[in-house]
Amino acid sequence: MEQPELTVGDLGELKLLKEVILPDVSSSALPGDDCAHLDIGNSRLLWSMDPCPTPVANWFGKATPEVWGCYTAAINLSDIASSGGKPLGMLVSLEMPDTTPVSFVRGFQRGLMESLTNANARLFGGNVKSARRFSATGTIIGSPACRSVTRSINGTEFSVYLIGKTGGFWTSVVANHFAWQSVPESLQRHLDRSLCFPVPQVEAGQRLSYLPFEVACMDCSDGAANAIYQLGSTNNLDVILERDIKWNLPGEFVNILNSQSMLIENACFNFGDWQLACLVPKDHEVIFEEQLREFTVTYLGHAFTGSGEVMVDDGRKLLPGRLNQNFQQGYNSIESVEDLVDVFMRTPIFA
Repeated sequence: MEQPELTVGDLGELKLLKEVILPDVSSSALPGDDCAHLDIGNSRLLWSMDPCPTPVANWFGKATPEVWGCYTAAINLSDIASSGGKPLGMLVSLEMPDTTPVSFVRGFQRGLMESLTNANARLFGGNVKSARRFSATGTIIGSPACRSVTRSINGTEFSVYLIGKTGGFWTSVVANHFAWQSVPESLQRHLDRSLCFPVPQVEAGQRLSYLPFEVACMDCSDGAANAIYQLGSTNNLDVILERDIKWNLPGEFVNILNSQSMLIENACFNFGDWQLACLVPKDHEVIFEEQLREFTVTYLGHAFTGSGEVMVDDGRKLLPGRLNQNFQQGYNSIESVEDLVDVFMRTPIFA
């Protein structure tokens, strides 16, 4: 009997990249890094591209044109940040129906340019095309601020950190989905900002480039759990996370999550907050924390030579099937807010 043909859903995004696509990738960095690292004569360039994901805010009627523009910039800027780079500029390809209001395009441009301007980057150009539905794809060029940063690092013992705020995105999802009551206006603005306007850690990424020692880094556009798993796997390390991580979560956010019995660690380890995950040589913990003191830095645990396993120090293990990845029930396969909450907030990442 003829066997059914293998599909990308059978492999999942991570295996598809490792087994089919990345073997043909050429760059001075290892295949799979967030950016291609290109030698151009006497200088180096960082180059990446990503399509704009459909913002979760779309399900709540809050995905304004400015939100689409912001996301198009952020998903590309975050790759430059994780490579220790200074963004130079983006090209953006827009596809849209003939009936698209010009006001939508103007709003998209405002959101795009605000994010680029905040990162000291420019818009280099791009393309527009008539299509049945709207989509935006950006390609971004940058240069290493000092030393290039990749996902790979030599050594045997490391500390694991997140750079950037955590939990705000999923707290906003929960508050919007369950119409959480009695939210002060200032808190609602904070929640809406976390949901609609991600802030890539561009300045922090450049700071990593100037450290007097190497670090490994990956952006968390697919979630901190995904990034930590990939950093451990890439460097043949076992990662032990603390059970009582000191998350920088405001008390109001904790109250909202607890009111719906949501897992706080899920809110902090899943996608949405656009942090950077880092492996720092254990001997350099103090210097790292001192050099990054103006940013939100969260210590997660430690890593040592092993086989790529990720677990909590209470014995629970990260379930690879729970990682957010394309083709295997990741975010881009979700069709309703209820399914989104079930998959990413109600189902434990560790067991």
